[in-house]
Amino acid sequence: MARSRPTPARASGRQIRLVVIEPTAILGVGVREILDQAEGIDVVGYAATPAEAIALVDHEAPDVVLVDIGPESGGTEETRRLHHGAPNSAFVIMGPDDDASIIGAAEVGAVARVSETADPAELVATIRRAADGEDSLKDEILGRLDLVEQIVDGMREAIITDAILPIVLTPRELEILTLVAAGSHNREISESLGISEQTVKNHLSTMFHKLGVPNRTRAVMYASRQGWLDLADVPDRRSVPALSE
Repeated sequence: MARSRPTPARASGRQIRLVVIEPTAILGVGVREILDQAEGIDVVGYAATPAEAIALVDHEAPDVVLVDIGPESGGTEETRRLHHGAPNSAFVIMGPDDDASIIGAAEVGAVARVSETADPAELVATIRRAADGEDSLKDEILGRLDLVEQIVDGMREAIITDAILPIVLTPRELEILTLVAAGSHNREISESLGISEQTVKNHLSTMFHKLGVPNRTRAVMYASRQGWLDLADVPDRRSVPALSE
């Protein structure tokens, strides 16, 4: 089934751009060997976890992201956040050949899944179908009423959980994010709060990791959507103390 995505790579005559997220070094070597030999696939980067892949995916804009969604990789929540920031990339989940893997793939918005024991030809074929816009996971789920019910139940639980999502940022991080929303640069924030510029950078990096976002703008948007940051209360940039010359 077709997805609302840009023109598929193969239809436009270019190689499929792929990012691989694999937390297990040994499995990663095997996957790399398979994909390096696959015609028409260009692996533009590897990462161990979805959190580590945020900047990579944001920069490379891959056609397909192949994710081993095991507990070592950060699980479904980190992968869901990564996909939220890369809606034009097709996600393919690699994992055990069981119902939990199917449900996990659906929860992160994947278009396909492939067993971790699949042969190389099946892995490559799944990636190619995903790049072509096929949604094989949807077809697999629609044939299983019991899975549909479990996924719907999971969505209801997620909605309730999101509605009462606690603030995961510290008061200092919220202070910094408020100044970011006001348009302040790192040096201006450090001057305003009386901390070093490196400390500001460290706080921002921690926030990006907590929220699963790649940059300042998305951090502000995420905090605003959750109600942690009221943009109406953001100070005018002119009120931020000027840098000393």
